[in-house]
Amino acid sequence: MIDYQKEIDNISKWLLEYQKNSGCDGYICGISGGIDSAIVSSLCCEAVGRDKFIGIYLPCESSPSMEEDSIQLAENLGIELRVSNLVDSYNAIIQKLEEGGETVSQLTKANTKARLRMTYLFALANQYNYLVAGTGNRSELEIGYCTVGGDQICSVEPIGNFYKTEIFKMASLIPEIPQSIITKKPSADLFENQTDEDELGITYDRLDLTLRHYNGEFGGYDNYKGDVTQKEFDKVSAMVKKARFKNEVPPRYIR
Repeated sequence: MIDYQKEIDNISKWLLEYQKNSGCDGYICGISGGIDSAIVSSLCCEAVGRDKFIGIYLPCESSPSMEEDSIQLAENLGIELRVSNLVDSYNAIIQKLEEGGETVSQLTKANTKARLRMTYLFALANQYNYLVAGTGNRSELEIGYCTVGGDQICSVEPIGNFYKTEIFKMASLIPEIPQSIITKKPSADLFENQTDEDELGITYDRLDLTLRHYNGEFGGYDNYKGDVTQKEFDKVSAMVKKARFKNEVPPRYIR
């Protein structure tokens, strides 16, 4: 049985130690209104203190509910929520693509938003000599459900070794995280009515169970029959293999 309160405490200690050793002065995190950024922001505040943490909401055609939840989280944490709307920068990039004759796909639009957010986070982090705290969890990182050059990039990944279902358990132990964030359907909020599970074609419960089998946590790589279907196993296996390039250092040609 995993003691998630102990894990929360250990991550906070690790974040503090990493910050001290880095020579940087604090952490910055993009607060999206989702559960991952909520828990990371809470951990950072606990680690280095609210005066050494910047939480910023970066809307770009975002839904009002995400902003409401971001504001409530900031109030609960006792921090000022900075807000910077990126829609003008986003529109300028899309317009340039269209002027070049491109018919811009929904995927390109979504990824452009994610990359703009990370660009802004690192720019602001430079201003304060802060580290950018990533919000990726193990489930999404392993299957590549992240944007190269966007949320895939960060200074530290505090919850990167925890499955999504574990994130929900940890969040329930942090009183500052609003229930509305914990209970709503996870969404990257990159296009209208988007939910992560709809986009992935599998629930996080089934994804995590299948990933655990894939990772050999239940007695071996092939020991998946019974509680995971062949279809699920094949689907998740293919996603992991396809995402390997996202989880490796860019290869260099060896002369």
